[in-house]
Amino acid sequence: MKAKKSKYFTAAKSNSDTLVVYFSAKGLQANGVLTKGNTANLAEIIADELHADLFELVSNDNHYPDDYRPLIEISKKDIEDNARPMYLEDVPDFNKYSKVYIGGPAWFFYWPMINYTFLEKHDLTNKTLVPFATHAGSGLKGIDDHLSQMFPKNKILKGISINGFDTQTDKEHVKKVVKNWLNEIQG
Repeated sequence: MKAKKSKYFTAAKSNSDTLVVYFSAKGLQANGVLTKGNTANLAEIIADELHADLFELVSNDNHYPDDYRPLIEISKKDIEDNARPMYLEDVPDFNKYSKVYIGGPAWFFYWPMINYTFLEKHDLTNKTLVPFATHAGSGLKGIDDHLSQMFPKNKILKGISINGFDTQTDKEHVKKVVKNWLNEIQG
């Protein structure tokens, strides 16, 4: 069966059992006006290095504004309410993946709650999970703990966090860091 075309899903050139899923904020952000978000840049680097499929989480109701201050306020409220914002499309043939790299910006030690919507919607039995995040100083702290608590039976590999500013201004350095991290976790 041929997969439905999607503007949020990009298949790798070769058949892959690895998926990189991400949410990324753009527009007016902490590090300027972005046409492509920090996490989008990081996710693309990871997917390229792994020759993996790539899927962007996009809210179906413009839940996340393209303006940093309102975005952060919504994010804080979402965490307090344990909200589960919905997203537009889903990944074609999710069951074929054995490894799922999932990432987003680190806001108040959480990913955007849309990431948790995605995780809870899918059967992750026997899948290896790998967290990643972009941040403005907090790193991955908290996000990896939440993932381990949510999915104690899954194999969860050491994640990575990259300063969002670096994903915009020093992509070659970020590529080197990602390559080293992938070599470390793939052992």
